[in-house]
Amino acid sequence: MSKKKRRLTEKEILFKEEAARKRKERAEVKRLKRIKDARWLLAFACIVIAVSFGLVVWTAARMHRFEINYVIVNGTVTDYEVYKPTGKVGNRYTLVISYTFNQREYKLFDTVSYRERPTDMLGTNAEIYVNPQNPENAKKVATADDPSFVSAIVFPFGAAIYVLAGMLLLQEKNGTFVKRLLRIWLPIFLWCAACVLLFWVGLPNNGFGAVFLRVEGASGYAVIGGTALLAVLIDGIISVKKQADCK
Repeated sequence: MSKKKRRLTEKEILFKEEAARKRKERAEVKRLKRIKDARWLLAFACIVIAVSFGLVVWTAARMHRFEINYVIVNGTVTDYEVYKPTGKVGNRYTLVISYTFNQREYKLFDTVSYRERPTDMLGTNAEIYVNPQNPENAKKVATADDPSFVSAIVFPFGAAIYVLAGMLLLQEKNGTFVKRLLRIWLPIFLWCAACVLLFWVGLPNNGFGAVFLRVEGASGYAVIGGTALLAVLIDGIISVKKQADCK
């Protein structure tokens, strides 16, 4: 004979309801904390991305100034300098490039450093941007886009945080694939495309293909944009599979 289920007293019912209410409150506090943390991450990501974009603009303006106001001459690597960086082990080496402008010879001390002695580069040619108004003011063409390289290193860091923060926020709102596409993947792709186009603006005398030959950071942004497209494809496949499993 089965036992008759004991009815809860009013005090026990109130105790259970109170415990359930407290669990719900704790869950809500945790949820709000996750949202707050995600928004802080999003704000930090936007700052990092803004810094990287500032470097892109700087590169474009710098390259445009070189292309419009400077002339390109061929120089020759004739020597290298040795220096010891502060707080680092070992020496570093920078190239000394000789070039001629208006029948006068000048020297350019490049900013790129090498860990090993660049003896194999002695005698090689290098293109130089030269200011015709002040021929001593010059820059090696291959290193004129230094800020773009830094930007291409900074941007993925900000983009990764942006993706993480966006996923956390959309998770709280039961975000769909379309929302992830519009709010996460598409902004990253468009940002990368805009940066590459800005690099193109910095090369008014060259075609679009020259962007990837002349601006080192452009390849980095192309890779990041391609990664965003690949992420869209993978996300879409996973979403379709989940929908099929639910049916």
